[in-house]
Amino acid sequence: MVAAKLGVSIAGLARAGVTEPLTTEQIETLKQEGPEWLERERATQAEVRKEAARIKKKNAERAERQA
Repeated sequence: MVAAKLGVSIAGLARAGVTEPLTTEQIETLKQEGPEWLERERATQAEVRKEAARIKKKNAERAERQA
């Protein structure tokens, strides 16, 4: 839940050393402060989502051609 609220992956939290549950207040503080690791992990997550969408589209186009 913490990862989703911060817009990062669970692995991204682990890489940043966040292994304990965070309160809503702590999450909001992190969002406001925008530490470097959070911005980096958000960018990584955005790239992962972009690549997943590209692959999904490619697979859908392939399936359409085969139909």
